[in-house]
Amino acid sequence: MGYFELARECREMLVKSTTPDEEKSVWRRRLRECGVRVASVLVEMGDLEGAGRHLGTLSVSPSPTSDDQQDGDRDVRIMETLVWLRVGDIASARRCLAHTTSTSSSTSLIDGTLDALIQLADSDFSAAAASFQDLHKQYPGDAMIAQNLAVCLVYTGRIAEAKVVLEGLVDSGPPFHSMIFNLSTVYELCTERNRDRKVELASKLAARKDGEGVGWELGAAEFKLQAV
Repeated sequence: MGYFELARECREMLVKSTTPDEEKSVWRRRLRECGVRVASVLVEMGDLEGAGRHLGTLSVSPSPTSDDQQDGDRDVRIMETLVWLRVGDIASARRCLAHTTSTSSSTSLIDGTLDALIQLADSDFSAAAASFQDLHKQYPGDAMIAQNLAVCLVYTGRIAEAKVVLEGLVDSGPPFHSMIFNLSTVYELCTERNRDRKVELASKLAARKDGEGVGWELGAAEFKLQAV
């Protein structure tokens, strides 16, 4: 309801405003962002069909005229692309991504990641794995890219390679829930003694003293461990 209230305010500013077109475009972008955020909330609530219908009602925003406006419009379009992916509408995600404009040095990372995610969502696992592999070479310290690469490797049957990537993430930075869950799944696929490997992983994280030891925040379910 808060987003709807903000959207109402944006519409009022557009209707009553006598400001230049440049400022009006800011309010149009804010209105679209409110709409995208409403769709994201609907996805969180599990209403994927409603989220897709709502996104489909958003008007096409006019082309931005300044670099700042292009950056702002691009941010909203990236957010919208991700929501379309969560809805499961791959064609709309592709169209939305194609509508973005490249205006910053970070676009190779963002655009490449979104392209790879679309390939992954479209079940083109081989292409997605190749895309994430290229991104991983360019950005070896990016944990999100490494994790998605590992997932693609699992889907293409390259379990041993996925294990190496995920274990490298454990050693190189603070653990996070999905990474631990995925590594535990890989252990299940690799060995019948997967419980021992999971316990070793949990002990390793709990014993870290480098200021990033957050293993105590992870429950047994994250390691896919059950009481015996």
